[in-house]
Amino acid sequence: MKSCAVSLTTAAVAFGDEAKKMAEGKASRESEEESVSLTVEEREALGGMDSRLFGFVRLHEDGARTKTLLGKAVRCYESLILKAEGKVESDFFCQLGHFNLLLEDYSKALSAYQRYYSLQADYWKNAAFLYGLGLVYFYYNAFHWAIKAFQDVLYVDPSFCRAKEIHLRLGLMFKVNTDYKSSLKRKYHSAKEAYEQLLQTENLPAQVKATVLQQLVCCISSKISLWMLYRHIFVLYNWTMGMPQPGWT
Repeated sequence: MKSCAVSLTTAAVAFGDEAKKMAEGKASRESEEESVSLTVEEREALGGMDSRLFGFVRLHEDGARTKTLLGKAVRCYESLILKAEGKVESDFFCQLGHFNLLLEDYSKALSAYQRYYSLQADYWKNAAFLYGLGLVYFYYNAFHWAIKAFQDVLYVDPSFCRAKEIHLRLGLMFKVNTDYKSSLKRKYHSAKEAYEQLLQTENLPAQVKATVLQQLVCCISSKISLWMLYRHIFVLYNWTMGMPQPGWT
């Protein structure tokens, strides 16, 4: 009877230890889930973040908070996808791709975009997705696929807010592929758009406005050389950024 009492006591202690471990494990999981959950404010801040902000989001110094938020969003989405065993809405993968792209984690961005591509039948209607996919392909020098993705963006949404960036990248890729005619066409288009945008600047000095109008006419009539076009784009950029002009002649 004594041995039985000892064994029961031992069993009770062991059971208590196991229950404690299970409780601690559950608390740890709950704490972990809580740590990767997004607040209402964070969800609102993430609402407008997609591929269109690539290159316009600061991730260092004053942008450290944005980087932290994007990292948390990635962990949250990955946790939700894992918990659902991948059975989530296709938009989850698209948004995950955007977040990873903004963090410049191109391999993860490509993986997420490919999942969205395979799940969403009308993916070709999503300009932000196509643009993000094109940027990833561009990073990996997969120019054939990047060109297709960028051209699809312009087809789906001709007024896409990053059309200028697309034309510049297309021009570069056409040049690399020795398609100089298409490259020159893209450069002219980008310069023309930049000049037109500058003309909308408030309180633009008369001399600057006259010069911009002159160069705009040149772009439209296509009478300037490629070198001159590069020069005008560079001068325009320096002027808008408040930088000194080069001493070209």
